[in-house]
Amino acid sequence: MDFWDKVANFYDITQAINGKVYSEMLSMTESLIPDRAKVLDTAAGTGQLSFAAAKKASEVVCTDLSVKMLENARKKAEKNGVTNIRFEARNIFHLVDEDDTNDVVMAGNVLHLLEDPQGALRELFRVTKKGGLLILPTYVNNSKPLLVELYKKVGFDPATDYTAASYRKMLEDCALGKVKAKLIRGRVPCCFAVMKKPE
Repeated sequence: MDFWDKVANFYDITQAINGKVYSEMLSMTESLIPDRAKVLDTAAGTGQLSFAAAKKASEVVCTDLSVKMLENARKKAEKNGVTNIRFEARNIFHLVDEDDTNDVVMAGNVLHLLEDPQGALRELFRVTKKGGLLILPTYVNNSKPLLVELYKKVGFDPATDYTAASYRKMLEDCALGKVKAKLIRGRVPCCFAVMKKPE
């Protein structure tokens, strides 16, 4: 069984341990979504960024490779009466969307897991409308936080342990657009990065 399927049923609990960071990340995401936007959330896990976006978006497509994660996200949507999200299993490297089709594309806390994060970024840019936003928050760590070390004991295996500076540099090195980033400090800090696709 895949690591993300294994942790799907308690993923939200572990995120709550990092509550201050998580809360600010969701608030910042919601603030960036244009009214009535079409949003694609990739590697969405249990859909927390999708739910933040759905408060303002007309449509959110919540995607992940883990079917168990998506099942949990779907159950939360049903429980909370959220009807403008649909759920689909998708690979971040091979999205089915046409070019330039989404107002906002999100990839939260996933790029540090990938051997080719810049390849994923190019695919995310492809499906973003000109002038649209990519929202790319990613956990960073300088000091091996306990929560990360516990995750690693049950199979968590990030490809890169970014610092805020090295994460921003990786994004800038793609030369796809201007990068804005803010470090959200907490138990496991998050570099909240946003890129705008040129018009």
